[in-house]
Formats: sequence, C-alpha cells, structure tokens
Amino acid sequence: MTLYATTLYTHIQCRGYPASHAQDELPDVTVSSNLGFGCRGTLLKSHQRQLDGEKRRCIVSRDWLREQWSQPATAILGSYEYPEFRLVDTNSRDLQKPRKWELTTMQNQVPLVRLAAVSLMAWGIVSSHMHGFAGALYAQTVEPESVLGDTTMPPTEDISQNFPYGISGKTPPSLTKINFEGQEPYHKHRINLRIFQGCPQVEISAGGRLWATWFGSNVQAERAPFHKGQFSVISTSADDGKTWKEVFVFDPSELLGGGASDPMLWKDHRGNIRFIGLRNIDFKGKDEFASSAWEFTMLNPENEHTTWSAPRLLGNKNISVMKPLIFPDGTIMRSMDDFKLVGIADKVRIRFLKEDVNGRPIFVSEFPVDNDAAFAEQMPIIRKDGSLFTFYRAKNGQKFAESFDGGKSWTLGGYYPMQFSINTKCILKTLPSGRVLLVANDVQITEENGKRRYIYTDEKGKEHEIEKHKTARTRMTAYLSDDDAKTFTHKMLLCDDGQISYPSATISKDGFIYIVYDQGRGEIGQHTIFLSKITEEDILAGKLINGKSYLNNVVSRPSDQGGGRREGDKI
Repeated sequence: MTLYATTLYTHIQCRGYPASHAQDELPDVTVSSNLGFGCRGTLLKSHQRQLDGEKRRCIVSRDWLREQWSQPATAILGSYEYPEFRLVDTNSRDLQKPRKWELTTMQNQVPLVRLAAVSLMAWGIVSSHMHGFAGALYAQTVEPESVLGDTTMPPTEDISQNFPYGISGKTPPSLTKINFEGQEPYHKHRINLRIFQGCPQVEISAGGRLWATWFGSNVQAERAPFHKGQFSVISTSADDGKTWKEVFVFDPSELLGGGASDPMLWKDHRGNIRFIGLRNIDFKGKDEFASSAWEFTMLNPENEHTTWSAPRLLGNKNISVMKPLIFPDGTIMRSMDDFKLVGIADKVRIRFLKEDVNGRPIFVSEFPVDNDAAFAEQMPIIRKDGSLFTFYRAKNGQKFAESFDGGKSWTLGGYYPMQFSINTKCILKTLPSGRVLLVANDVQITEENGKRRYIYTDEKGKEHEIEKHKTARTRMTAYLSDDDAKTFTHKMLLCDDGQISYPSATISKDGFIYIVYDQGRGEIGQHTIFLSKITEEDILAGKLINGKSYLNNVVSRPSDQGGGRREGDKI
C-alpha cells in the first residue's frame, strides 16, 4: 500500500474540551516511518462555542511523507489527556480497490461525534495526487431552509400572489402556450427571431410522445446572473423525433424584466413528467428569491398542448441542471449548485436536496469546498451495493464522489482516471439492464512545449489529434460500464460536428435511449438541438445496428426557419 505525500486537513466536532485550552498548542507528534525517517507536525485546537457551549471544533493539519505500509497502519495524532485519532486501514472498495482510511477514536478518548444529527461538520483526507488511494472528505447535512430559503408561499390574497399588482420572488410564474390554432402569427417567441439557444433536456411519455426543453434568446447570448432576454422553450414530437413543434415557453420577462435559464424535464416514480423553470429577476439585492426554481407537472402529456399543475417553489438555488435521482421507495435527490458563487474561492456550493414522495425536504447535504469545480453539474447513480456514485465537472476533467449513507455525506475521490468532458457537463444513468450509461465529450488534452493538443483514443488504444474542431466540447459519445462506473469499456461516437455539449437522456418503455445535446449555441448556421435514438446493443457494437436507431435528428435549428445569428450580429 503506497501513501503519497499530501496534507491532512480535517475539521471535526468534538465534545468536552475545557475552555482553558481554547487556544492551546498541543505537543508535537512524531509519525515514524519504516523508511528510516519521520515527520513532525503540530496539532492545533481552536475553541468555538456552539449551541450549549459544549461542542468544540478542533483542527488538525499535517504533512505526510510517502510511507510503505506492509500491515494495516496506524498513525497516532494527539497525546496525553487530549483526544487521540488514528488512521485505520479498513480495506475499502474504490475504482481500483485501494484501501479506505478513516479517522476513528482510541480507548479512553473523548468520543468523536460522527453523525450529522449530532453535528459532524467535516473531516477528510485530501488525496488529489494519490494513485490507488481513496481520499475522503466528508460534509454534514444541513437544514434545507438554510440553503433553499423559506419556500412557504404567502396566502393567496397576498399582493405578491396577484400579478401584476405586486411582484416578489414568490410571485408564481406561468407557462405561455404558443403555436396553437388562432394565435397571432407574429408572437415574440417565434423561432425565426431566435439567435441563441442551448442546454437541452429530453423526456418521453408513457405513450411515446417526446418532450424537449432548452433556453433561447432573440436578443443576445447568455448573460448571467439574471439572463435578461432569455426564455425557455418546450417542444414536442409525436412521431419519434422526426418532426417537432414548439408549444410552450417559460418567459419571466413580464416580471421586472426577468430571464430564464437551465430548464429541466424529468419523470418521477409515478411516471409524471415535470418541468422546472429557473427564473432570475434583479431585485437589487432586496429579495432572497431573485433566482428561484419552480416546478410544474404535466397533466395530460399525450396532448401537445397539455395542461399543467400550478407551479411549486423549490428554492433559490440552481436545481434544474441535472435530473433528480429516484430511489426505489420513490424519494428523490435533486442536484443543486449556487452559480452566483462560481469563481469565488472557498465557498460551499455543491449540494443535494433529498425529498420524500410528496416533495417535502428531508435533508440537504453538501460537498466540501472544491475550488477545481466551476459549474459542478453532479448527477448521482445508485450502485448495486446501494451506495451512490457521481461525477462532477472540474477544470481538468471529471472528478468523482461517493456516498455510503444515502447521500447524507460524501467522499470526494479526486479526478477519475479516464479523462473526458473537461470542464463541461456529462450525464450518468443506470439502465434497466444494470449497465451504467455515460454520455460525455470524448476528448483528452495534453501539452507539448506549452501548446495544448486535443486528442482522443480509439478502441485499439491509439491516440489521434483532433484537427478540425480544437475544443474539449466535441465528440459527444455514449459509453457503457459493466462494473458500476469503475470502468467504461464500450463506447459509440454520436456527434463530432463542431461544439457539441450538454447532453440529456431518457429511456422509453421498449428500452430505446433518447439523447439530446446542443451544437454551437451562438454560431452562425448552428445553434442546433440534436436528438439521437440508440440502444445498448448499438453502443456495445460501437455503431448503429438496430434498424430503428438514428443519430442527430434536428429538434430545432433557427436558421432552417429563417432565423439564427447572421454575419455581423454581435450577441
């Protein structure tokens, strides 16, 4: 077992430290090495009163040298009457079955409080440069309201609930029906005015009607954080994706110039298709729901102009980028982020919201801070042993995380060994067969003499340089894993025609996999939404072998309808 040099930096909630030792520096501790040298470090303890004043936070910081352990190893931290902690080899599982290390307590020590319910804050081992070693960083669960805001709606007679007489972050949004018989032909959402669109999602009804959504704009490219001039389109197909019709828009512009971003379609355990619209309104910092996620449920999804439930306020975070994980009991876990904090170092952003079958929050869990992650876009799966696994987007590829308690706490594992979807979205989905589907950009980046090379590796292991589209956002590829996402040994290229990104997938009753993604969101002649229909057998073969499968049907392309960006347009 090889343990590489790294820094141990843990936050642990402990009980019973006397206040007189609040800022004491504990004695140095020596960790001996069978290589003939040791490393010394200092155990620092800082006192923080919380609640009843009995909980204290202690901080451990230490540099570890490379060690070769022939037996289950123990490294002692602490001395005398102070609590002692040790690293214990628990022979864990991970991608290549390395050992798992945990902090545990020794006899006669002050108990270590580990459960979130009794205030475990965070603890871990940072392992970004370890090979064959499962690093661990753990984070607590928190009260949902502390993250999502108070989602309790005002009474119906409240002025904020009676648009246009009052507008707040809790004024309910609506969906606008378009392209219906009798509608005036020159409405503002028609496709021949559109110059920018992207980030699609796809879903399928029990009867086989396809639904897709994405955001678009008639005036400019995406402008965070309020996305002014941006709306979300809902489109449908009754002929297996051959033709499409835009039927609804989610457009908050009538409310103080609000904008939409990151729409979502997903299907719950009862088969209901739900739409989430993310609304952004500039309240000049006066309303905690300046960004708010609202969920509508389709009431008759076989009808192109379905009716909808009233919207439900989910919270004030970005909850609509990745489809929720559905547990066998019907509870769900929603992936969350706080895009307002992207680029701000040392801020907790990556979270999960667990809800019961009726939509009531159970808990919110958090990743520890990872400054490598921009828009994390995590999408967990349930593995065969019941544990959870997710990728999340980072600067140099995809990192991964695991949970062994239903998502309450997460272990960060560092960069996944295979490089793909470099700082862009990928998706994971468990298929009915038990295999795991990954849809991602099959691009790797190397550097030679300070110059970046964009490459991919073929099925024979040979590297090829990408010549035409030198970007990490191309070569959209479907992969399959036979071993719970430890490896992805099967793959099939879907599209490499330009900037291709942001996949979404759904599964039909007969096992077909429908995947959407965008192409060149603001590129002249592009800003296309593509749909591919494939099977597991296609991916295993590395090519289409099912006669009903197809690649890259056009869902939407404004330039085909007289719209789209033109030469000279500045967006």
